[in-house]
Amino acid sequence: MANLLGSGLITILVGLGWSAAFIHFDRPVLAALNADLVVFGITLVWFAYQGRLAAAASLAGHLLPFFIAVACLFDTVPVGVYRATHLHFLAVALGGYFVFRDGSVYMKYVMPACCLIGFVVFSNTSISFHDPKLVIPASAAEIGAWTNTLIAMGELIFIVVIMNADLSVRRTMDVEMRKAIANGDFQLHYQPQINEAGRVVGAEVLIRWRHAKMGNVPPVKFIPLAEETGLIVPIGNWVLRSACAQLAQWEAQQHTQHLTMAVNVSASQFRQPDFVQTVSEIIRLSGVTPSKLKLELTESMFIDNVDATVAKMIALKAIGISWSLDDFGTGYSSLSVLNRFPLGQIKIDKSFVRDMLTNARNMVVTQAIIELAGKLNLQVIAEGVETREQLNRLREVGCLNYQGYFFSPPLDIDAFGTFLSLAPSKSKTFS
Repeated sequence: MANLLGSGLITILVGLGWSAAFIHFDRPVLAALNADLVVFGITLVWFAYQGRLAAAASLAGHLLPFFIAVACLFDTVPVGVYRATHLHFLAVALGGYFVFRDGSVYMKYVMPACCLIGFVVFSNTSISFHDPKLVIPASAAEIGAWTNTLIAMGELIFIVVIMNADLSVRRTMDVEMRKAIANGDFQLHYQPQINEAGRVVGAEVLIRWRHAKMGNVPPVKFIPLAEETGLIVPIGNWVLRSACAQLAQWEAQQHTQHLTMAVNVSASQFRQPDFVQTVSEIIRLSGVTPSKLKLELTESMFIDNVDATVAKMIALKAIGISWSLDDFGTGYSSLSVLNRFPLGQIKIDKSFVRDMLTNARNMVVTQAIIELAGKLNLQVIAEGVETREQLNRLREVGCLNYQGYFFSPPLDIDAFGTFLSLAPSKSKTFS
């Protein structure tokens, strides 16, 4: 976020400075171009401030190189004066690689490569518009060359500092995660899953990390790093063992023995050669009924090694475990996934549920998913239910299972027990 906010603020300041300079030198076209740069910088800051980091990063990755290229074409300087606008390509290339280091190949490599190509082209050619009205006065051009050079160097220093700080945080987080695994510092929370009668029929288990110094560390901060370092495998196995231990306790009590448990499985964990053996052993040692355990996968995990994926799913389904497809509808292979893989449940992604009352297309997609699942004999659960209106609409179109903050946020085991004791009275709200 700091990288994007910093880029936006620098863009605003540079745009304002050059707009004022070009107005002073009676270059309205150049002033207007830099005014556009100011608007872009404000938009970038606003996106980052609103937490829309993916949108802000994508915007910066595409438009910053464009603005620099246009600026280079208008960077027409008198003979004997060197232009330096193209130096900004270096900062954008490095910043782009840093921001998109976990992203797609296109954003991680192609965009930075385009910036470097732009730098080389404008360094070794004099490509530009040669309209006399666009030529900057010699005195201003010399100042501009020095200014652009210093700003570009400042941008590079800023990005290096941010990268170093990020590396330090990630290194510290990696060490602390290893300690947390060894010391058992992770905790499990449970979000209730409710049926059409208002009865709690199960829960999705979610990991939480309460650090002595860092406080509550949200999963979005440590799960991606755990994926990168491989720690997600021991963490995932711990979650599965702990979840099965809790499920065994529920089975031992009459009022909770009907509950099921949904556990997310990461791609790295699933791809381990001994995944089937590990899960089977955890099930055996815990003594739980396998049919009460649901393992959740995302669509992205069905793209590669299809035969191996199917084989693992069939092997675990054979002992009673059911499979749930998480975030259904957000990938590119939804229909083929339903056709080829032994699924028992699909979860309607919360993005559809959130907007289905205001977005007609989302409502159509949601209803189509429910109807399709019914024809394929698949159970459907809608996640992210936050309002009564959403619940009522889902019931109207045939969705019979729900999960979301309208019912309850994820709870620790004590709070979950309290919620269960109050659930009979809560079920009256469905009538």
